[in-house]
Amino acid sequence: LVPNLFMTRRLDGFPNVSVRGMGAFGNTQGVGFYLDDVQLFADATSRFGDMERIEVLKGPQGILYGGSNIGGAVKFVSVRPDPEAVSGRVKLRYGENNYVDGEAVLNLPLGGEWAARAFLFAFSDDSYLENPTTPLLSGAVVENDPDVGRTEESGVRLTVAGPVTERLWLYASARYNDLDGPNNVWVQELDGDLEYSNIVDTSFNPRHDRETSAFSVELTYSFDNLDLVSISSYNATDSRRETDLDIINENILDLIRPQELDVFTQEIRLSSTNDGPLQWQVGAYLLDFDRDLTSELLVRGGFCFIDPGTCDPLPGLDSSELLVALPFEFSRRTREQRAVFGSFTYRLSDQLELSAGLRIDDWESTRTNLDTDISGSLGDTETLIRASLTWFPSDSTTIYGTFSQGFEPGDFNLTNFAGANELFGFGAEDASQFELGYKARLLDGRMIATAAAFYIDYEDRQFELQAADPSGGFVEGIINAGDSEQFGFEADVQFLINDAWQLSTGIGYVNAEWVDGTVSPVSGADLSGVTPPNTADWSATTSLDYTKDVGVDSSVFGRLQVRYKSDSATNSQFADAPGDAFPAWDNPAFTVVDVSFGVEWRNWTFDLYIENVLDEEYYIDVQEFPNFAGSAIASAQEAVVIGTLEQPRRAVLSAKYVF
Repeated sequence: LVPNLFMTRRLDGFPNVSVRGMGAFGNTQGVGFYLDDVQLFADATSRFGDMERIEVLKGPQGILYGGSNIGGAVKFVSVRPDPEAVSGRVKLRYGENNYVDGEAVLNLPLGGEWAARAFLFAFSDDSYLENPTTPLLSGAVVENDPDVGRTEESGVRLTVAGPVTERLWLYASARYNDLDGPNNVWVQELDGDLEYSNIVDTSFNPRHDRETSAFSVELTYSFDNLDLVSISSYNATDSRRETDLDIINENILDLIRPQELDVFTQEIRLSSTNDGPLQWQVGAYLLDFDRDLTSELLVRGGFCFIDPGTCDPLPGLDSSELLVALPFEFSRRTREQRAVFGSFTYRLSDQLELSAGLRIDDWESTRTNLDTDISGSLGDTETLIRASLTWFPSDSTTIYGTFSQGFEPGDFNLTNFAGANELFGFGAEDASQFELGYKARLLDGRMIATAAAFYIDYEDRQFELQAADPSGGFVEGIINAGDSEQFGFEADVQFLINDAWQLSTGIGYVNAEWVDGTVSPVSGADLSGVTPPNTADWSATTSLDYTKDVGVDSSVFGRLQVRYKSDSATNSQFADAPGDAFPAWDNPAFTVVDVSFGVEWRNWTFDLYIENVLDEEYYIDVQEFPNFAGSAIASAQEAVVIGTLEQPRRAVLSAKYVF
C-alpha cells in the first residue's frame, strides 16, 4: 500500500523489491530487510508475525541501518515482551486451495521487569498452479502431484527482555523457520502476448527446502546523557533449490542448487539522550558473509528424444536417465564489510533543524570456483553523506529537503563461459537522491497528508541476466548494465471521515530512463531514454475502512482496498534487436480489488477476506528466459517468457481469540 514501493515474493522464496525505481529483481537486492535492526540476507520473505509496526524508509540509507542499502529499507519492528501481565492470541484461517493457517502469541512475565514472548505459526497451501502430468515423448507417464505450487511453512520466534543491572538492558531473540515450497514453477508463455495460464507442465515438481536458524542479542547501557547499544546477530541457512530449466514435460535440463549460508553482524551505536538542541549518534558496523554452493546442471535422457541426431535415443533409454552432471556453481563466496558512521541533528530555532551524517564503508568480496580453482577478489572504500534541512512552520506541519547517498557492493559471477580463465566481476552500484517533502496533520488531526518529490542519479546499475552458453550450458550472472536517472513524486492521505469511516489513498509516479549512450550488454542496441526493467510509471492505492459498535462488547467492521500498477518494462529490452521476431514487450498494468468484513465479540474476532475479487490475471515477475527445450517447442525459438502468476480470487475465513 506504500506509493512507489513494489514488493513481491519470487517463486524461489526470495523477495522482488524496488523503491522509486531503485533496486532490481532477482539476486540483486537494492532494498534491505530488517527485523529489529538486524538485516536479513537469507529469508526476508519468511513470516515474522507479532509486529508492532512496519517502517518503509525510501531512498538511499547511507548512514543508517547496517549495510547501507541503496534503494531503501523495510524494517519489521516486533512487539517486545511485556512484564505486566500474561497475554496472547490464537488465530486460525481456512481458505480455498486447501489453505490452512494457524498462529499463536504468548507473552509471559518472568518476575520483576523480566518477560518472555513466543510467536509460532504453521500453514499449508495447495496453490492455484496445476501440473497436468502430460505423458513424455518417450511414452512414459510421470506421477507428479497436480498441486505443483504447494507450500508448507512453519516457524517459531522466542524473545526475552529485562534489566541485567540498573543501567544495562538485555533484549535477545532466537528464531527458526522451515520452508518446503515450490521453486521456479513458472508459467510459460511463448511471447509477450500474455495468456496467464495456471498450468505448469514440467517433468517434475521443482521444490525449495530451506531451514533458517537466527539469533540476536541487543544490549543497551544507559549513561547519564548517553545510550550505548550493541546488536550482535548470527544467521545460518541451509537450502536446496530445484529448477526444471526446460520448463516442459520432458526430462532435459535440470538445475539443483544446495546452499549453505552463514552471516554474522555486529553493530555498536553511541547516542545522545539529553534534551539539548544538539542530538548525535556515532557507531560502527561489521558484516561477515559466507556462502557455499555445490549446484549441478543435470542433462537427462529426454535430450535425446527432442534432438535426434545430436543424441539418438538408444533402445530402452529412460528419458529420466542422467546422462551427465555438470558443475554449475561449485563456489565459495565471502563478503566482509566494515563501516564507521556518525550523524547529528541541531535545532537552529523553533522552526529550523539541520541534520548531517557521514559513513565510511570498506568492503571486500571474494569468490572461488571450486571446480576450476579460479578465484577473484575486489573491494573498495565508499564515503557516503547525508544532509537535510527541516522547517516547522507550525506544530502540525513539516517541510524538509534531503540529500542522501547509498551503494550496493560488487561481487563475482562464476566462470561459465567456455575458455574464460578468470571470474567475471561486477562493480558496486551507487545512487544519489535529492528529495523535497511535506508532512502535516490537518482538520484538527483528522487528516494526515504527506507528499514528496525526488530526483535520483543511479550509476552502474546491477541487473541479473540469464542466457544460453554457445557450448550448450546455462549462464546466469549479474552485470553493471549502465546508468539511469529518475524523478517522480508520491503523496498519500489518511482521512477520518467520522467515527465509523476512514479513507486512505496514495499515488506514486516515477519517470526513469537509461542515460544517453547506454547499450544493451546482450544485443548492443542503444537503450538511451528507455525505461529500465521492473519500473512502473504510475501506482495508486485506495482503501475505505468501516468500524461501528453494535452492542455490548461487539462491533462490525469492513474494508475495501484497491491497488493499481501501470505497465512496466521487462528484461526483453536487453535481448531485443531491430527486426527480430521477439520484440521488446511490457508487463501489462493491473488493478486488484480486495474486500473483508467481520465482527468482534468480546475476545473473539471472525472475518471473511476475499482477495482479488475481480479475479484479475496478472504477473508480478515476468521476463524473457532461454528456451532450453529446443525443438520440443513448436516454434523452436531462442527464448520464452516466464511469469510468476499472482493469486486469483480466493476467499479466506478466520477466527481469532485474544486473552
